[in-house]
Amino acid sequence: MALKYKELMLAYSTAISDKSQLYSSIASKLAEDKDMKDILAPQIISSHFVPLFMTATLAVLYDHEHDLRRYYLNFNDEPAAFDETGYQVFKHFIQLHLAEIMLLIRTGDLKKNIVERSAVLVPIFHYIREECDRQKFNVIELGSKAGLLLNFDWYGYTFNKEYKVGFNEDINIKMKIKGYPYDYLVPLEHPHYKVGISEEVIKIEEDSDFKWMLSQFYPEELKRRKNLLKAREIFHNHPVELLEGNELELLEKTLTALPDDEPIVIFHVHHTKNWADEKKSALLQMIQRFSATKEIFHIHHQLFGTDIFIDYLDHGMLKREKLAHLDLDKMKIEWLLGQTLKI
Repeated sequence: MALKYKELMLAYSTAISDKSQLYSSIASKLAEDKDMKDILAPQIISSHFVPLFMTATLAVLYDHEHDLRRYYLNFNDEPAAFDETGYQVFKHFIQLHLAEIMLLIRTGDLKKNIVERSAVLVPIFHYIREECDRQKFNVIELGSKAGLLLNFDWYGYTFNKEYKVGFNEDINIKMKIKGYPYDYLVPLEHPHYKVGISEEVIKIEEDSDFKWMLSQFYPEELKRRKNLLKAREIFHNHPVELLEGNELELLEKTLTALPDDEPIVIFHVHHTKNWADEKKSALLQMIQRFSATKEIFHIHHQLFGTDIFIDYLDHGMLKREKLAHLDLDKMKIEWLLGQTLKI
């Protein structure tokens, strides 16, 4: 079934109207523009074309001085209102840099590196520490991309506007938490060893990769963009080892190399949703196999729905608990430990 240009633009405009007035307005104007349809329609190969187009346009705008910058919060504290004049400026920029934009659309993805996800690890790691009575772990993240969540131990957090944990002077991630005795949280210990595993690694130290990361946020997402900038500085000071390739093969090699007498936390947040059932099953079987000789805590998200679970062996038996639900739009964690599992 052919992807229809106008319908895609209007659907996108409606879907993000409460998140980005600029992108919603651009898409609605593009929907009615026959000239732009002639240029863009032949390039549409998936339903993700419109967000990729918006992201690629902004990424190219970071590289080129142009009057279009006047309309983006990325470059101005008080951007100009996006009217018909602004749309003509937008069209001019697209026509000037169409080849660059289309190249980025073909090579880029839409997997955001949202630093704020790390906040959910604070109560989870605190819970694990109480369960195993150990202070430090070896930590592995699947789907780490740029590895920013692995620096959870170098970030600062404020829960429910009052309780502070970590290095708040460097970065302060503000999160609401419900159902958890957050006043018992203590600063996280730095892991003995931590590593990120991804099929494709994003090199945050390279400007081209970092501009793409910044461009994946809506221009109105000021806080996320600022936190990403701060997280990049922290990464420069505390680089993380990142492995690129087949995720299951690299996980097996990493687990084999780690000592048996040190607990291991494997986590993945917002990564495995689109994995095939066979791959999910292979992951669980591998972790269970290594759990025979190593103490492993597996924090998983989107293997069994949208909640975050933990698996570990308790007296030789697999124990699975539902821990939390993370709502990034509302910046809220709901602690779910003790609820009945429905998988």
